[in-house]
Amino acid sequence: MISIHFESQDDCQIIYSKLKRHMELFEQLGGVGTISCEGLSKILIEYNDTSSSFYDSFHPLLVSIFTNHVIDTKEEEWLCEIIETLFYFSDHEEQKQISMIAKEILEGDREDIPSVSKFFNRDALLYKAFSRGFDRDTIFYYEPFLTFRLKEYGEMLIDCVEVAIDEYLLEQEYQNIVEGLRYYLQSVKPKRKVIHLVHDQKFLFYNEQFQKMTRREKKRLLENDLVYEGEIDIDDMVVSPLVSMSPEQVHIYTDEIDNDVVLTIQTIFQERVSIHSRQWFSVPKAFQ
Repeated sequence: MISIHFESQDDCQIIYSKLKRHMELFEQLGGVGTISCEGLSKILIEYNDTSSSFYDSFHPLLVSIFTNHVIDTKEEEWLCEIIETLFYFSDHEEQKQISMIAKEILEGDREDIPSVSKFFNRDALLYKAFSRGFDRDTIFYYEPFLTFRLKEYGEMLIDCVEVAIDEYLLEQEYQNIVEGLRYYLQSVKPKRKVIHLVHDQKFLFYNEQFQKMTRREKKRLLENDLVYEGEIDIDDMVVSPLVSMSPEQVHIYTDEIDNDVVLTIQTIFQERVSIHSRQWFSVPKAFQ
């Protein structure tokens, strides 16, 4: 018999409901045993299926339910606790944004962040820990197990939060830069009427007569105080030269409207930006 003890009645009832539902499905296929809830804080499971091994059939189900329950009910709380107690972010809004980034990393939704693949195994770490905790005859104490048996998982959450904080600070820096460039555009008179940007692997600048702008011309117009791309070559800069030219209108010709540079330009220039298909630039009638 498996006896599972909880301090939280809510945890007990949630786990019991999930297990009971699955046990009922098993019963339709011949049954694997019985489940009961003793009081509001103990689950009793009697596994008596002789047709299959406990470790091949019911054990994976039991472990998966507990693994998913921890992720659904505990993970976000633990992330916020780590953010506050280990990294000293006490502002609730900052905690929320950092924990959101951390959750995206854990879910595998931030593959653009370097070296995060090691965080994608959080399900495996939890599954392995719970797998060791359950046998066919077990007295299992849920809360002490969370405290003392999830060391690897806890260390992984700390590492993940550290990466999430770095990403959060980078995003904050990006937002501050964007706000500064937007303010600059609002405070100066336009220096050009129109700039055309053609995106074809790289971004090429054309003036209002559709003449390609030279490297020398871009460098002459560049305001050094507006450069934020780092020490990259002028030919590879896009946003800083464009803001330096402060055009009244920006026409972008691209087949990648979700390109990061395109999105940044839209954020900075807002209503001044028009997006067109890349092929439009090669059709003169499109500009008449």
